[in-house]
Amino acid sequence: MYSVSASHAIGLIGGLIALPLALVGLRFHPRRRSVPGTVQAAAALMAVTGGVHLALIPHHLDSEPFTSALFLLNGVAFITLAASFTWRWWRLSSSALLLATVLGYLIYVGIGLEGPDQVGIATKLVEVTALGLVLVPVRGEHAAHRGWRHAAIGVAMPLLIVISGATVWIVDLARPDARHVHAGALLQATNTIPTPAQVDAANHLYAETMAAITPYQNWRQAWAAGYRPGGSTSLPSTHWMNQRYVDAGYVMDPHRPQGLVYANTHHGPVLLGAMFQMKSLNRFGPDPGGPMTAWHQHENICFTPFGFEFSLMTPYATCPIGAIDISAPPMLHVWIVDNPHGGPFAVDIDPSVVAALDRT
Repeated sequence: MYSVSASHAIGLIGGLIALPLALVGLRFHPRRRSVPGTVQAAAALMAVTGGVHLALIPHHLDSEPFTSALFLLNGVAFITLAASFTWRWWRLSSSALLLATVLGYLIYVGIGLEGPDQVGIATKLVEVTALGLVLVPVRGEHAAHRGWRHAAIGVAMPLLIVISGATVWIVDLARPDARHVHAGALLQATNTIPTPAQVDAANHLYAETMAAITPYQNWRQAWAAGYRPGGSTSLPSTHWMNQRYVDAGYVMDPHRPQGLVYANTHHGPVLLGAMFQMKSLNRFGPDPGGPMTAWHQHENICFTPFGFEFSLMTPYATCPIGAIDISAPPMLHVWIVDNPHGGPFAVDIDPSVVAALDRT
């Protein structure tokens, strides 16, 4: 779901350059041994996020001068504090800056001034980690200070992490980019409007596929051809896979689709369509119909064997306990039943269509 924006990739380079410079600076700082390791680690992470912010300035300078000014202020402030980690008020100043930066990013993302991407999410993780290190109590400090720091680590930090993750997740699902309009699926990049030739090619693919799989409306014919249910038949629909065709690697062959999709109705399986699938991740198949026949790849899906539940991976690249992260090679569906909300090549079948078939 979360791609690296081309305009933000330079930020990674800035952060990677800042890290060794920060470590060298710490190594030769004359008062390095007067502060605990948590403070030194936080200073290094603050230098990294400072480098990220400064590296992002040139790309945003012309189109987003206000954002560039914020990047400049943030970058200078982070690097200044990273170099001043022995200052008396360093903890308070660093905590305030880190918290303000994280919350500012969430506001920016929430109101649509920026979209969440891997660079932004990774930078916020660095800042949240640095904030946690800043708040770690140290020996010899006043008991009252230790108390509020323990409270901040035990309550405020988990709350900040939850708020950050939830905000990024909700925004990305509510306002996806053109290639992530279907949650958990990455669409093949194509032209926006199909040409007349692409429309003809898509119609030809549909007609040929429909004619080729019509015999499989009798599920016993599909079974005899080697198709087997690839998941629970208690769900509204199930993909039946032909492992021989999967292994052979046929590419968009209407007579040898890797999968068939059946609705699980009370009167037996009802054929919904075919599914073509590539053998490898990130290798999209031919796209004769342009945007009409764009392939899609399911990525970052959390699969729970207990009950066969699916969910989307969180922005922190984690799945629920007991679940595993899976990605599927690119695929293209051809629906031979009317699919009013997506069309014959949509990523998904309309659930109301499946429900109507079960009622007939």
